[in-house]
Amino acid sequence: MTTPVSQCTVFIQVWVDTNAVQAGKTGGLYMVDNRTSRGSQKEGSGTLQTSCSMNSNICWSVLPVDPNFSAAGGMIGLQSIGNSNAWGSSGQPQRIDGTTFTGTAQNAGTANYQMGINVQVPGQSGMTLSLNPTVSVIN
Repeated sequence: MTTPVSQCTVFIQVWVDTNAVQAGKTGGLYMVDNRTSRGSQKEGSGTLQTSCSMNSNICWSVLPVDPNFSAAGGMIGLQSIGNSNAWGSSGQPQRIDGTTFTGTAQNAGTANYQMGINVQVPGQSGMTLSLNPTVSVIN
């Protein structure tokens, strides 16, 4: 069952600097969340560590830093949110649309997961970039 974005309290965004990723570099990917005051760490990197409470609904989204990227024929998509011990009995996060996933953190502890981001720069072949963030679920 998919969690509606309106029921999320934790928001994670990946900002894509399309000029940097043209060379296939993940250095142009910047992860941020709304949990820094709750203990999240490593904002602005591809290894964001999000801190949240048990049973928090999480929304992931990806967007270009350049608002004209899509109008110029570029495309960005969130391909996948990988398996993790944090997800629990509700299963892994589900796709809402091409740029958004939602899920629920149900198991206490710290766990890694992988994100796949598709980037299609006009005039170049598409690429999938991988990030390895972490979620820390607190009772």
